[in-house]
Amino acid sequence: MNRFLEKMGYGPDDRVLITHIDDIGFSHAANEASFECLSSGSASCGSILVNGPWFQEAIDRCRENPGYDVGVHLTFTCEYPHFRWGPLSTRDPASGLLDEQGCLWRTREDAVRHVTVAAAEAEMRAQIETALATGVEFTHIDTHMGSVVHPKFLGIYLKLGREYGLPAFLPNITRERLDMIDASMADQYLEVLDAVRANEVPTLDEIMIDTLLPMTDKTDFYRDLIGQVKPGLTHLLFHPAKAGEELMAIDKERPESRHADYLAWRDSSLRSFIEAQGIHLIGYRELKAQL
Repeated sequence: MNRFLEKMGYGPDDRVLITHIDDIGFSHAANEASFECLSSGSASCGSILVNGPWFQEAIDRCRENPGYDVGVHLTFTCEYPHFRWGPLSTRDPASGLLDEQGCLWRTREDAVRHVTVAAAEAEMRAQIETALATGVEFTHIDTHMGSVVHPKFLGIYLKLGREYGLPAFLPNITRERLDMIDASMADQYLEVLDAVRANEVPTLDEIMIDTLLPMTDKTDFYRDLIGQVKPGLTHLLFHPAKAGEELMAIDKERPESRHADYLAWRDSSLRSFIEAQGIHLIGYRELKAQL
């Protein structure tokens, strides 16, 4: 059984779900949608891109509403063609953090290939410390586009989580699943994960991350996903943003998916559905309390 769920008083048959917003702070459209989903909707928590252009607006909203459960969305990437952000820690090309435009890399693969381990630690630390310096209570750290949880950086990521007392998004992935994703990193990932288990860091039994889909109505899609939640701790993530010129200019590939996430999560209907299924809804604040 999941060690942290046991510490929280749950049993082996309990289904516990985190409903998590990614990419807060990347745009005004995302902020407007995300905080509505947190205030009156069915999202239990979310994470903020400290490097994002609309980070300060997100911080102001959190100061106005200190009950929000928010984390640091650690990033080595910026995927948009015309909407870019860079690192906080350095402008030195030798760090490997910068692409040809002086911004973070567009793909996870490029980030993993180029960013040095030392620069990765300095950049993650800068992002965490910038967030904490605002005075907002941050509850966890996680990853934008998966780059910081690659085995090359995973040990540093988890070390920083321990150092700052923040639960780190960490899937409890089996070898079989790793082999399906990237067999070349399986041994290295599992070696780090074994050390983490020894230190009783919270791990996720299941993650539901493939939610950026070309759909305009996603309520039934999420009901189906929620219906698949199994005993243990599950993390379900989504990316709400309000449709408009800003969003259309930034994300030309999947703006309708982000708006559909907003429509699905902006009220309490999915929260009511989760409760009706007998699933326990929590955020990262509850996990942080058990560290």
